[in-house]
Amino acid sequence: MKAFLMYRDRDSDPDEKLPPNADALIQDLEPNTLREAMARGDEFVFAICRQALLTGLDDPEAIRYRQDILRDCLKNAAVVRELYEIPIEAMVNKRKSYLGIFSLHCASGVLSNAIRLLEMFVELLRKLRRIADEHAESLQSEGFRRFFAMIARELDDEYFAAVDTHLKALRFRGGVLLSAQLGQGNEGTGYVLHKSPRRQAWVKQVLTARSPSYGFSIDSRDDHGARALSELRDRGIDLVANAAAQSADHIDSFRKMLRIELAFYIGCLNLYERLAELEEPIAFPVPVDGSRRRYSFTGHTTPAWR
Repeated sequence: MKAFLMYRDRDSDPDEKLPPNADALIQDLEPNTLREAMARGDEFVFAICRQALLTGLDDPEAIRYRQDILRDCLKNAAVVRELYEIPIEAMVNKRKSYLGIFSLHCASGVLSNAIRLLEMFVELLRKLRRIADEHAESLQSEGFRRFFAMIARELDDEYFAAVDTHLKALRFRGGVLLSAQLGQGNEGTGYVLHKSPRRQAWVKQVLTARSPSYGFSIDSRDDHGARALSELRDRGIDLVANAAAQSADHIDSFRKMLRIELAFYIGCLNLYERLAELEEPIAFPVPVDGSRRRYSFTGHTTPAWR
């Protein structure tokens, strides 16, 4: 999933190299006063606005694309701020859900951590989908129309139903069904995790003849036996655990990028509100190609020179 709220065709890069004259620009223009007004105490917004202001744009179409999104933000400030709270809430919940570095050394720990993250992320994606459903018609810029269309397409009802089914299955409430082969030295190899068969109706279970089966149980005091079974289980679910962790990382990457791109517009909203408090005028300059010299002012007061 891509937000594309800063650029029409690529993600925003917070580590993008600053122009060679960045230090000179900072010294000459002293933009920190502007950034402080944009951040209003939010260090993350402060950092993102620094990157956005110093890298800048030189393509008129790219400038107009971002200006149109900003106009939407000014008309729908409450919606944009609600959107911005989603990646922040996800970040806070992720820290609370983290099981610790030691849990990531075994497949069971990786899977458990991934499930908790996915369940938390899915709830926030539902909130994102709700906002898109309620406010998609209110925002008219190309950037937000494409963003909400992506949400509606990729986060539809079928997606959430499938995720709920998979997360329920990954809990392995009925145990883990594995198969393996004997390798060299009679050690297990080729572990494969199988989908657990659905439980048959109890009448059918009673009336159906069963083939002979063999099993064993481990004494509750047999720590070595329990550890051996745990290791077997981890071998079987290793691939599933890694796949679940990658899915969680994919959603988390989207969460990070959404926060980065919305942070710039939150800074613009803060600045707009501050300028309004000071009763200062606000304008959207019409950009043209750098090779053309065009100047047009309306309501500009020329100072009297002596």
